[in-house]
Amino acid sequence: MKIETIEGFTTEGVLIIANITKCKEYYNNNEFNYNYPNGLAELLTKGIIHIITTDEDVELVDFTFDKEDIDLDTWKHQESYNYLNVEIEDEIRAISHASFTQMCDNHKGDFEAQINNSINIRNILNPNKPIDKEKMLEYDFPLLAIPSGYWKVNVYTSTEENVSNCAEFLFHLEKMDIVDIDKITLQPIEYYG
Repeated sequence: MKIETIEGFTTEGVLIIANITKCKEYYNNNEFNYNYPNGLAELLTKGIIHIITTDEDVELVDFTFDKEDIDLDTWKHQESYNYLNVEIEDEIRAISHASFTQMCDNHKGDFEAQINNSINIRNILNPNKPIDKEKMLEYDFPLLAIPSGYWKVNVYTSTEENVSNCAEFLFHLEKMDIVDIDKITLQPIEYYG
């Protein structure tokens, strides 16, 4: 199992890994709460999202399912207890804070509606540089091939200095049988490059 590395990702201050399928189900019945991060507490508790407060842009987001792949001289573990709940056919994506907010508030969690709206606005503002949907999805909303199950998200940050001074993250996804809801970390990790 391998998830593609994300390079040069714009977060707008919050890196969000979101179960797009479950966001639509949730916001079809609930209003978006703008109180960050407390307004996202129920999504965290249900394993619908994972959030990290960080720089506007991050240099790298990498993923592993095998703890043995982690070089502890290069990566430092950031203590938290959060998970992703993934069912068969669920769509998991990295998404910026602004796009997530617009999707959940303006479109009741409907990712497809958010994408179509974003493409229309970008193409109106930049008629000489039209954007293609597939390119937008690839660069702005990378798809993460996470198998079904409960996945504890162990966050590691780079201990090495990089030229851009932007944060670098490694997510170790650890399969869980049972989630201890009482241990959920409702305050996000804060890390800046």
